[in-house]
Amino acid sequence: MKIRLPSLVAAVIVVCALAAPVRAQEAQPPRQQVISANPFGLLLEFFNAEYERAVSESATMGIGGSYASYDDDLTEGDDSYLNTDVFVRYYPQGRVFDGWNFGAKAGLTRLDSGTYPGFGFDANRSWLLGRDENFYVGIGFGLKRLIGDVGPGEIDVIPTIRIVNVGFRF
Repeated sequence: MKIRLPSLVAAVIVVCALAAPVRAQEAQPPRQQVISANPFGLLLEFFNAEYERAVSESATMGIGGSYASYDDDLTEGDDSYLNTDVFVRYYPQGRVFDGWNFGAKAGLTRLDSGTYPGFGFDANRSWLLGRDENFYVGIGFGLKRLIGDVGPGEIDVIPTIRIVNVGFRF
């Protein structure tokens, strides 16, 4: 059986044309970033937001910040809390943005008595929801040690709480 060159070229073109859409689907970049915030905190006069980016199959890096304003009966006026941290999170199951993760963080915290550098650790649980797994929900708790002379009556270890962060993976 003799194969003609035009028939062979046509067969190769058909195979390549059919394989191109499959390859295009695989070539789409994976969603490697999450942006989230705590909408429930607005009811408590507490706001936080985070940006997190995958750096490997099991680790992310990001930046987060929070703000709280509260009335303290012991002092005059309103008191406030402002915090910003850079963080690294490790997902032991090897799937970033979904499952248990443990992190380390460092940043600045402003209390009424001043601004202090600090570092800390946290444990979190996050879920990817929806058909395309692009809806993000995360909760967590951690502690942060402030460095420096915090002042009388102030604590030098503060809790860090992610009540419920919701956001999107993109």
